[in-house]
Amino acid sequence: MRKPPLSLAALLMTTSLLAPPAPAADAPATQSAPPTTASIAPPPNRIPIAAAQKLYDATTPSLVAVKYTWDSERGRQDLIGAGVVVGADGLIMTPISLVDMRIPDAQMKDFKIIIPRRDVDNEEIDAILVGRDERTNVAFVRPAKGDGTTTKYTWKPIHFVEQPVHVGQPVFSVGILPKAGGYRSYYTQGVVGATLRGEIPWILVTGGGLAAMGAPVFNASGAAIGFVGPQAEQIVFLNDPRNTLNAINNPPNFFVPTRDFLQSLQDPPVAGQPLKLPWVGLPQLTGLNKDVAEFFGLKNQPAVQVGDVIPDSPAEKAGLKRGMIIVKLNGKPLERGDEPEEIPAILRRNILRMKVGQKVTFSVMTDKDKPLQQITVTLDEQPKRANLAERFFAEDLGFSVREIVFYDTYARKLPADQKGVIVSWIKPQSSAETGKLQGNDLITELNGTAVTGLEEFKKSYDTFRKDHPKEAVVMVVKRDGNTQVIRIEPPQ
Repeated sequence: MRKPPLSLAALLMTTSLLAPPAPAADAPATQSAPPTTASIAPPPNRIPIAAAQKLYDATTPSLVAVKYTWDSERGRQDLIGAGVVVGADGLIMTPISLVDMRIPDAQMKDFKIIIPRRDVDNEEIDAILVGRDERTNVAFVRPAKGDGTTTKYTWKPIHFVEQPVHVGQPVFSVGILPKAGGYRSYYTQGVVGATLRGEIPWILVTGGGLAAMGAPVFNASGAAIGFVGPQAEQIVFLNDPRNTLNAINNPPNFFVPTRDFLQSLQDPPVAGQPLKLPWVGLPQLTGLNKDVAEFFGLKNQPAVQVGDVIPDSPAEKAGLKRGMIIVKLNGKPLERGDEPEEIPAILRRNILRMKVGQKVTFSVMTDKDKPLQQITVTLDEQPKRANLAERFFAEDLGFSVREIVFYDTYARKLPADQKGVIVSWIKPQSSAETGKLQGNDLITELNGTAVTGLEEFKKSYDTFRKDHPKEAVVMVVKRDGNTQVIRIEPPQ
C-alpha cells in the first residue's frame, strides 16, 4: 500500500543527525551587489535604518552559541548551535534538534555557553543541559552553578510575547553566523506570506528571509513574536562546514509564533529531572478524509479513527477500542490541519502539552448514526525511551547494546516482559559487522546463557572476553520476527 505524501509541516521537520563535523573549509569568495543610489521611501516590509540598527543593537547581547561534546562510541565531537537568552539567570533556549533525541542523554557532556565578543576573544561559560522539551521542540541550557564568570556577566533576556500575525505584516530577525563567521550577529527582514495549520503552526515569510535557526523574530514595533525552528535544508550546527554560508545563501522562510513555545518559557524543564510527558496509548490514529467523514455524517468535522490500542494503556483502561472515531477533545472539535493526515499529529501534540494525571474526555463515534460516546482517560507518564536507556560498548568486537524499552517490545509485538538487550550501534569494518550482527537486533542468549538484562550481559561478556580472549562469541538474536545465531570472531 502506498504511503500518503508528506504534508508541508512534515517536510519542514525533516532534519538529519549530523555526521562528525570535518574541519571547516575556507569560505568561498563572494561579490556584493553594487549599492543603489536611488533615494526612495522604505517599502512596506522595511523599517528605517535607524530603527533597524536599534533592533540589531538591542538583540545582539541576547544571542549566544551553545556548545557541547557528543562522547559516543564513534569518538568525541563538539556540536555547536545558536541560542537566545530568555532568563535573567542566563537561561538559554535553543532548537531541540541541537540536542537530537537520538543522542543518548549520557553521551552529551561538557556544555558551554559561548558569548560572542567583537573586540576581544569570545567568552566561554560552563553550562548544563536543563532539558529537552518535546512539547514545543525547544531545549534549554543555563550557566553551571558556582561558575565565577557568571557573576560578572549581566544577562539580557528577550521577552517573547503573543501577538497576532497577519499576512503582509513586516517581520525582522537577528541571528548569529556560524563559527567560521565568528558568531557575529546579522539582521534580516521580510514579510508574512501565509500562516499554516498543522502540528506546528508555521508562519511563512516571503520577500526576504529569516536569520538562521535559533534566531528570534520581531514585528515592526520591536516585539519578539516568534522563533526560527528546525526546517528542511537548514543546518542547526554552527560548526558544520556545510553551514559556512548556508543560512545566508538559503535563508529560512518559516518561524513559529510565540504561542507555540510559550508553555516552555512559562514551565521549562528542571535540570536533572527528565520531563514527564503524558501518554494515552494510541499509536495508530488516522485522519478521516472528506469522503470517509461524509459517510459517517461528519462533513466539515475533523476526526481521527483509532487503530491499535496498546494493552494496559490509559486508553484501553478507559474503554477506547480499535475502529472508534474521535471527534472532540474535552468537548471541543479537533483542530483542523491543512491535510487530513495532519489531524492525528495535532491531536497528539495537544495531549503532549497536558499534565501526567490529568483527565481528558474524548467524544467518540462507535457506530454510524449513533450518538457520540464520552470516554474519559487519565493520562499516564510515557514509558522510558531509548535516549534514557543504559548502554554498554563491547569495544573489542565493535558493537554497543542497550536496555530494552517499551517501544522495542511493542514494535516487535513481543511480551512486555521480554528479556535481552538491543544492539544500538555497529562499528564499520568491525568484527561485529563482519559477523553479520545488525543494529536493532535483540540479543536473547550469549554463549548459551539467557540474557536477562544489560548488567547481566555486561558481566557475562566481560568475564568471557577476559577468560577466552581468542574465542568467538556466539549470540542468539531476534531479527524481523526470526531467530538467528550470530558468531563473531575476535580480531587476531
